[in-house]
Amino acid sequence: MDPRLNWNQHLQKIIRKTQTTFALVRRTCGRKWGLRLSMVHCLYSKVIRPFIFDGALVWWPKVTHKITKIQLGRIQRMACLAITGAMKSNPTAAMEMLLNLTPLDLLIMAEARMALYRLNILKQPADPKTAAGLLPIWKNVSEPIFDMRSDYTIPVYNSPKLFNVIIDMD
Repeated sequence: MDPRLNWNQHLQKIIRKTQTTFALVRRTCGRKWGLRLSMVHCLYSKVIRPFIFDGALVWWPKVTHKITKIQLGRIQRMACLAITGAMKSNPTAAMEMLLNLTPLDLLIMAEARMALYRLNILKQPADPKTAAGLLPIWKNVSEPIFDMRSDYTIPVYNSPKLFNVIIDMD
């Protein structure tokens, strides 16, 4: 954990691990052999991006910094180039549009909002100190979102005893 809680070490660790993982995925495909480009897209979307979102509710304020947006943009660009097979001179925004990829900084903030919404539905956190730490994101999320109904239901386990167990040792 970063002693100043500015999440620099955490972000650097995520970027390093993401780049390493995607480099391994990239080595499994070539222009005429290996994984299809659609499979690389699927691996990026289903494996690598969720790794980046881990703990987004806690470190999402770091995403608002320009340097962080640039670093996350590099990861997305590396993935876009590998998925499309495009030349390095192609603009990242155009590749993201073609692949229907949302920029990572926006996705991280959306993930944090969804986590906060789930906490609100469950009436968590009960601890006032934890709630105070979440105040900045509470301010960024508009109130009508929390008035929306949810399909969450509290599980009820009803298992009446409808049978008897008889062990006959004849």
